[in-house]
Amino acid sequence: MKKINTRGWSTPMIIGAGIFVAITGLLMFFVTEEPFKFAHEVVGIGFAVAIVLHILSNWRPFVRYFSKRLAICVIALGWLIGISLVVRTAVLDVGEPDGRVVERIEQTSIQLLAPVIGLEVNELVEQLKDEGFVVDTPQMTIEQLADKHTIETDTILLKIFQ
Repeated sequence: MKKINTRGWSTPMIIGAGIFVAITGLLMFFVTEEPFKFAHEVVGIGFAVAIVLHILSNWRPFVRYFSKRLAICVIALGWLIGISLVVRTAVLDVGEPDGRVVERIEQTSIQLLAPVIGLEVNELVEQLKDEGFVVDTPQMTIEQLADKHTIETDTILLKIFQ
């Protein structure tokens, strides 16, 4: 069987995809995920494939790195940082701060929410009624009101905060 030589294109692919993944990763971290997330993930898969092909094409030099103490330490440090970030995220799973705020608001009763947005309870109940959301009792939460009217809580929140 003829050995396929990927050296000529796997290294340039690693360079191109690596730069793209690095830039989109920084943009997603510091600016916004959209519209970069999908492209970042797809190009990231190509990046991973190119890395595997590059390693296979350069197997002997790759294996030699594992005989050097410094290289082993750097590789281990990279893995340790990566794994610890995954574990931290899995254990804490705190979610996005704005998502937690919205979740708390959704679980708040209309009676408690009204003064927060500068309305009397009866004013908020009336506003919701005018928007088509009949409130049975001011103790109802936004979630309960949304369930009653079989709509998303976002719809009600947008009406309240407009």
